[in-house]
Amino acid sequence: MNRRLYKLSLLCSALLLLIGSAQFQRLLNQQRADPSLGLMRVTDLGTNAPPVLAFTTVALGGFRGLIANALWIRANDLQEQGKYFEMVQLADWITKLEPTFTQVWLVQSWNMAYNISVKFTDYSDRWRWVRSGIELLRDDGLDLNPN
Repeated sequence: MNRRLYKLSLLCSALLLLIGSAQFQRLLNQQRADPSLGLMRVTDLGTNAPPVLAFTTVALGGFRGLIANALWIRANDLQEQGKYFEMVQLADWITKLEPTFTQVWLVQSWNMAYNISVKFTDYSDRWRWVRSGIELLRDDGLDLNPN
């Protein structure tokens, strides 16, 4: 009898907590939708977003930031090892995971134009990296972040 009462009390407690969390979730959703609070940035990619970008935005959801952070750490490690081409591929993935986060575009273009370009002695190689950094920011970053 005592065991049955214990299970019943646990069930009632779980039910009360579930109802309470549902009410709290409504409040959180209302606060999230309020643009004056700035709690959540909605990624509006427009109608002409590349399919890969639209897919990653929807499929990965909130995990995009975690994956982008892991890729960013890996990209820094590759740069320190001198593996620039692999690092640029990871930078491309990071910009696809976080397309409206302007800092991603700024850091990656700066990295190509200033940090990687000086590692090469041939001026044509240097200019290629500088041009790639400018093109990344101008052609892709500004399209997805017009403001």
